[in-house]
Amino acid sequence: MAAKKNIKGNSLWDNLIGELMSAKKSESPLSICLSGDRKKIAAVPLRYRLIALGFVQGLQLEDVNKKLLENGCEKLYARSLWEATLIYAFKNMLSYTSWKYLLEECSSVKADISSENQVLSSSTLSMREIRAYIDDNSVQKDKIAKTQHRTQILAQQLSEIGADRQAFRLFVLSNVSSFSTVREKTRYYFCKYLLYYLNSRMEPYITALERNVNIKNAWEKLSVFRVRTALDRKKHSPEDAREKIMDSALSYGAIYDAFENFFFGYITQDWLQILLDYYGKLSGLTKAQKNQLASEVRRRNKTLAGKSDDEAITWLEEEMERKEKEADALYALDNKKAVYQRGRAGENFLRKILHGDLDPDRVTFLSFLLFFGKEAEKQIPPEHCITEERLNEILSKCGFPTLDPDRSSDLFFIDFLKADDPMLFLMEEAETMAFSEENFHLYKTYLSSDSNEKNWKEIME
Repeated sequence: MAAKKNIKGNSLWDNLIGELMSAKKSESPLSICLSGDRKKIAAVPLRYRLIALGFVQGLQLEDVNKKLLENGCEKLYARSLWEATLIYAFKNMLSYTSWKYLLEECSSVKADISSENQVLSSSTLSMREIRAYIDDNSVQKDKIAKTQHRTQILAQQLSEIGADRQAFRLFVLSNVSSFSTVREKTRYYFCKYLLYYLNSRMEPYITALERNVNIKNAWEKLSVFRVRTALDRKKHSPEDAREKIMDSALSYGAIYDAFENFFFGYITQDWLQILLDYYGKLSGLTKAQKNQLASEVRRRNKTLAGKSDDEAITWLEEEMERKEKEADALYALDNKKAVYQRGRAGENFLRKILHGDLDPDRVTFLSFLLFFGKEAEKQIPPEHCITEERLNEILSKCGFPTLDPDRSSDLFFIDFLKADDPMLFLMEEAETMAFSEENFHLYKTYLSSDSNEKNWKEIME
């Protein structure tokens, strides 16, 4: 979790280091971290406390990374300027003071790094832009995109610098375009499997147009694109339809709702609001959408159990209109409140991940890979299909700990992948967790995602 606020005076990091340095040497690392001012230390995320311990205990780079992975944290990332300086410092056994001095010397390039990181930054994103991002960060081999290994290249260059500080400064200056304000490898894989998923929504519709069969069923899959109104105005050739879909804005809300529905089997309030925003009156939905929506309304409101689909939807329209009026009144009282965005946490989460404003935490990252991978299985090359081996490969490349059956959330992913009927396993697992009054492993996992860049800035200020 991010530091909630900055401590006045010295930075959180400085306060922490001072407390740790005054701790008894005989204490265990955990005891040292919990000594001193607990409130201030607790404000620092675990990952950064472990890095601080690396300085206190004089650990080498390999030991710091090992400690991070053992505690479920990402190892140091060579494409972050903050962490590249740490890699250099631990490799060459610099003191905390020497490291901070080095970081200050390199801070002049931070603005350049931020400007270089403005990929996928438009307010709306299309499938074509996602594909271009993947292509720009891949080496094409047999029409299969493979990462360019920029992180490994930077890490290799760092390992060859030695203790020469001038060489390190030149390394930073010459690699500004390769640094990133997010863990770019994680965003790359997130986008790569999102693209597979988007293809799995688009291709059935294109095929249906080509064969002139099952067009209505394929139409339902296009909800993740804001294109259906444009396609509905007139008939399009398969080629024209593909171009329109590729260039249409993605519906983050529809994608996130499909994710929720995949794991939990219910429709989110986000999705209901998105339908109103994008399609107008709910009465104009397709028959299949009406049935799904009415079923969910009746599930949520037992007094509507005997109502027809149209009656349930009419009730929902009136209810949402009432809530909209309440929101308008609230906005009139305090126009600083972001009323419009309330209840859209999932949609905003996806937007921030794609735009490079947020680093997904490990469990959230895994859950989306699983969702995209299973939903788009037929679109994915065999060697890239989501398996336990493939997930471990991706986690390792992104600097995360690999799957560990001793972690309950990891065991869930492992068992899901091994299950004869994964979706039946998923339903049984969710039901078991519900009856034991525990949160499901993936319940609102995105709330744990945070910005490493933001954390660094808050800690160092």
